[in-house]
Amino acid sequence: MNISDATFQRLEAEFNAPSVRNFTSALPNRQWIADAEAQKRNGVNPFPPGVVASRPVFDIKKMRELLDMNNFELRDSFYELFKNPVFFPRYNESLAEQRARTIQRWRLIAKTGVFHKTLQNFTAEGRQRYEATLESVGAMEHSMEIKMGVHYGLFGGTVSMMGDDEQSAKWAPMIENCQMLGCFAMTELGHGSNVKGIQTKAVYDIPSQTFIVNTPCEEAQKYWIGGAFQSARWTALFAQLYVQGVCHGVHPFLVRIRNEDGTTVPGVTIGDCGAKNGLNGVDNGRMWFSNVRVPHDHLLRRHSQVSRDGTFTSNFKSADERFGASLASLSGGRVSVSAGSLVQAKLALSIAIRYGLSRKAFGPPGQEETRLMDYPAYQARLIPPLATTFVMQLVLNHLKAKWERGDLGRELHVWSSGFKALISWHSLQTLQEAREACGGQGYKSENRIGPMKTSHDVALTYEGDNHVLLQAVTKTVFSEFMKGIQSGGNFRGHFAYLKDAEGLKKMNLSGMDPRSAAFALTVMRRREAALFAMLAADLQKRTAAGLTPLKAFNHCAVLVEDAGRAHVELLMVELFHHTLSDLQRRGETELADMLSLCGALHTARTVDEQPVFLRCGAVSVAEAQMMHTNVGRFCGTLRPHVLTLVESFGYPPHLLAPIAFDYVAHNSKGRL
Repeated sequence: MNISDATFQRLEAEFNAPSVRNFTSALPNRQWIADAEAQKRNGVNPFPPGVVASRPVFDIKKMRELLDMNNFELRDSFYELFKNPVFFPRYNESLAEQRARTIQRWRLIAKTGVFHKTLQNFTAEGRQRYEATLESVGAMEHSMEIKMGVHYGLFGGTVSMMGDDEQSAKWAPMIENCQMLGCFAMTELGHGSNVKGIQTKAVYDIPSQTFIVNTPCEEAQKYWIGGAFQSARWTALFAQLYVQGVCHGVHPFLVRIRNEDGTTVPGVTIGDCGAKNGLNGVDNGRMWFSNVRVPHDHLLRRHSQVSRDGTFTSNFKSADERFGASLASLSGGRVSVSAGSLVQAKLALSIAIRYGLSRKAFGPPGQEETRLMDYPAYQARLIPPLATTFVMQLVLNHLKAKWERGDLGRELHVWSSGFKALISWHSLQTLQEAREACGGQGYKSENRIGPMKTSHDVALTYEGDNHVLLQAVTKTVFSEFMKGIQSGGNFRGHFAYLKDAEGLKKMNLSGMDPRSAAFALTVMRRREAALFAMLAADLQKRTAAGLTPLKAFNHCAVLVEDAGRAHVELLMVELFHHTLSDLQRRGETELADMLSLCGALHTARTVDEQPVFLRCGAVSVAEAQMMHTNVGRFCGTLRPHVLTLVESFGYPPHLLAPIAFDYVAHNSKGRL
């Protein structure tokens, strides 16, 4: 028996829900999967009779490879693994059953050995394999993705990236093979986004050469800690470090919270966070510490060190630099949340669009009813989010590549913060629209969209509240904008386009190709430039009136967010068109042409849905009307290709839903 087997066998006993091992209980009818797979094997698109699918105008396999980037065979091997009955969806299980089932599923995934050498040294290949695994698992079940992401990504990633090479070499292999099950203890009851304000204390005691950890008040209890209530034996704990009476800010520690038999160690108290709106397969807990002694070498010391005689040293000059470096190391969490969000959007669109191609309603008297997807109003609900999903996936691929290379700098912080906010918002809006577009069928659990929406909702606030993340984006890049202002217009870096601000204003959008990079960049740059100029003027006026810079910034919070969104959406346009240019250089014109349509629809919809473009003067009323018209026009152009677009996501039938195939046969009397 290997370590993973022993670990999970013990956990399954501790979670004590024998019902999850009882395969005699009734399951939802799954004949629809066998029917769909049989049709696909016979070269027939698995729809009810009468559905006509257009001939693909691009290579579906190449499009999927472009979207997924890597590890295609690994992803497919997981999709095959998910045919095991352990992974079949169950509904209305108890909290204990959902948590136990997650452990049972994790055991089968861990036994594949996929996480071997994904943490130690965090190589690009290891990160790619890790991301591909989490994305594949997320397509099956979101609780499973989060449970594993907490252990391998947050806990393991913290040890690997914030521990030094010696610490990583010692502990990372044991985390990979689940010998050390862990959680990530940063958030407190009173502090989430404001990490600098956490109150847990770790005081270095020179005589014993240990750090003494305490929870000084109820607000300082660690809260929402995934895996803490039952499974984790260790935690990556973030606390204020005190050495000889001096606070050196937030630092990470590797702390034992349970013995291997599941009993808590002396000084640690753990409670259950209880049932949640979703993700109930994850055992979120809360923790208190009372004089818990942490060994000297368990301070994760890549960025800061404390000698045994109590001398503090750091690789950075200031506490702010040290804090920034520590959080940059954790950007991978936001990368994973963004990727997982797009998985949910792609699944929902795959289900809803296929349903819309087959479901009929109303029509001319005496004639066949019209298919939902042939109504322009229905197209306007699902095709724009489909286009945006393609844009965001290709944009996210740039961020993933940067993360995999280990580019842990200011740009990674801006990209990961901004992309996480906009992608997770887009995903939840897409899930809601897909749910409504499928009517009552969208409300059935077996059709997946409703449960995905409920489970995904938390993505908007974990790994950083989205509103706070956009404020952080603006704070990070605003100084670069102000340098250009203060130099008399000598803008550099990202804002270099403002050297010709007058030329930008004079460009005629109506005379440009709406599918071109120039068109998208012009309208997005106009908005960003206007909003940053408005913010600079507003801040100057408020500070001149006597407000401190912090208070002035807080009074401008809504404008700060608008500016952050403008900056991120401009970055997305730049990166997306970089991908298109690369495809054209490689001669992949069919892919580039289809994606340019998606990009044009994405731009038109962005302008059409955000009044801020008109408010700040980025577009005229006539240009806004043109954008609105373009939304409908591009939806109609993309309508014949929606099936091949969702098929390029690569999800097999058993990861979709009955309404994505022959929903009539599935609901027939003969299958009661």
